[in-house]
Amino acid sequence: MAWNSLWEDIFQSKPWGKYPSEDLIRFIARNFYNVENRSNIKILEVGSGTGSNIWYLANEGFSVYGIEGSKTGVQITQERLMQDKNIDEKKTKVFVGDMEKLPFEEGYFDAVIDIEAISTNNWKDSLEILAEIERVLKPNGKFYSRHFAEDSQGDKAGELVDRHMFVSTEGVLANIGPTRFATKQDVFELYGESFNINSLGKIIRETENEKQSVIEWTISMAKKG
Repeated sequence: MAWNSLWEDIFQSKPWGKYPSEDLIRFIARNFYNVENRSNIKILEVGSGTGSNIWYLANEGFSVYGIEGSKTGVQITQERLMQDKNIDEKKTKVFVGDMEKLPFEEGYFDAVIDIEAISTNNWKDSLEILAEIERVLKPNGKFYSRHFAEDSQGDKAGELVDRHMFVSTEGVLANIGPTRFATKQDVFELYGESFNINSLGKIIRETENEKQSVIEWTISMAKKG
């Protein structure tokens, strides 16, 4: 299963983000805000965590699906959705599952989003996850991924367990298991076979009085073919 059981403890032991990131909102707005009937747009988040993005997408009127390895993460998401009277529960489905075996037919989704879930999987598993994402996307379907980048806080700090992947011992990524800090070449090798990379950027957040930075790739793509 493409999921680290440490996340069950993390979601149980401390609060997690409640709101979507600005970069994700821009991606959704650019591609889908002008759609006449948003409920016709199906969006899947892989590694949906405690549901901040699911909550946002559901409030915007899209048909939303989330797959998450942590039962606690799914439970927190479902409770939040039920408490929001603006959300149509019939248009949201969040469940415990494996990103490597998505239980959907080919070409089912208009878009898939990944916020750092793929970056916590080794190279082999990541390729299998990406193949599944490609399978369930419609032709030219949109895909947005955020992935930790080289030289970010935590990079090369700790045990090397896979290609550019460390069990970090410092900063915000300590004690969450393996994390890959991708180079630009890694990004194109991982994503480029199945997806056209339309936009590649970086988010840099300063920490520790500007002594260290958390650096993330933002990757906006479309399915080939």
